[in-house]
Amino acid sequence: MNVIDAFQLVVLAAFAVINGAQIGGLVLASRALLMRDRRASELEETALTRAATYLPVSFVVPAYNEEATIVGSVRSLLSMHYPEFELVVVNDGSKDGTMRVLGEAFDLLPTVASPRRFTQHAPVIGTWRSASHPALTVVEKENGGRADALNAGLEQARYPIVVVIDADSLVDPEALLLAGTRFLDDPSLVALGGSIRLVNDAVVTGGSVRLARTPRNFLARWQQLEYVRAFTAARVAMSHLRCMILVSGAFGLFRRSALIAVGGYRTDTVGEDFELTVRLHRHFRDRGEPYRIEYLVDPVCWTQVPEEPRILRNQRDRWHRGLWEVLWAHRDMLFNPRYGRIGLVALPYMWFVEGLSPVFEVAGYLLVAVLAVLGHLDVAFASAFFALALLYGVLVSLGTTALDVVLPHSPRRAIDRFRLLNAVITESFWYRPWLAFVRLVATFGVRSKRGKWGAMTRRSFS
Repeated sequence: MNVIDAFQLVVLAAFAVINGAQIGGLVLASRALLMRDRRASELEETALTRAATYLPVSFVVPAYNEEATIVGSVRSLLSMHYPEFELVVVNDGSKDGTMRVLGEAFDLLPTVASPRRFTQHAPVIGTWRSASHPALTVVEKENGGRADALNAGLEQARYPIVVVIDADSLVDPEALLLAGTRFLDDPSLVALGGSIRLVNDAVVTGGSVRLARTPRNFLARWQQLEYVRAFTAARVAMSHLRCMILVSGAFGLFRRSALIAVGGYRTDTVGEDFELTVRLHRHFRDRGEPYRIEYLVDPVCWTQVPEEPRILRNQRDRWHRGLWEVLWAHRDMLFNPRYGRIGLVALPYMWFVEGLSPVFEVAGYLLVAVLAVLGHLDVAFASAFFALALLYGVLVSLGTTALDVVLPHSPRRAIDRFRLLNAVITESFWYRPWLAFVRLVATFGVRSKRGKWGAMTRRSFS
């Protein structure tokens, strides 16, 4: 066997293992969703929200240049069906009219900021309280980044449960009915993740999504398929195995005491949500204290995704760089039995399936191209490689979309399901290879682009 033949076998084996892990996750997710608790009736929902059966929550919303979406997002949160909550919006040195539109919409008046200081963040310029909505507080500070803003908001938060949400997102009004009570039911629960769905092209009224739709834009449509795979399959499976390794920064619930115990968010990484989740695992396992980090599919947050290739490239570049920053910072946990399933299952999955998968995928594409140019292309290898790419992608996507159909917030119209099926079929021909190249480039830019976020654009909710 020559070197080329050996390399071909390595690429094929890696590709089969990586995608096989995704199919395994789909099987586990199917089992977990079939076993999940039934949704509460209206009578039970009323009982869940009585004073003795809930913990009050603090929403913390970091905002940077969010003039287009911040008012809609705040109104969505203020309409939340939950007995007691507060909303802390942190304006992280925005250069647009974020503060202006907040002041006009919610009658902001100066107030005294919390004197607490137990995290690292840039100086606070001022704090405002809404005259029309007493639950709303706005903190204005110098620009320091998302994690920096979250730390400032955490210091202002008063309640035992902290809900972190992006400013370009909308939370389903009943999202906390089940999620919020989990912290009371289980004192060892320190973090809980919920589902993220796309608001692009959805019908939004009064800060709430009235009709879910599959986006017309192909780039957004492929991302919807990604989100379905991530939240309906991967996270459900990881939570079922008690290996929940990532609570999304777009929508996550945390016990405030746990956030304080670990010192809040680290500000030296662009993967602050992943890093916080890993650090929570490390903190409690190092101390031998019982804890749980879970994921629930029913609480839903609706978020905007990029519809332009340049903006999406910036986002995914940042995500993948953040992944490697965190994996390297906590590399001593990899295969370390001291950290149980996190060290032996979850982190190896993140290293080899999430982190290294674009390396093997692009290597396969480049190998085929080089061999074709040199006239040494093994047609059997090329056929096997592309057949695996297409077959695995279609199988996993079809399986997850079939699971997603039974969930209450999935698009119901025939045209929306047809669009998603179209995304399943076309994804492997363009989007997946392009995304693999973007992530590969990000892998080699971890050091040179450390701390860089890249530009994002927002549109007002329709």
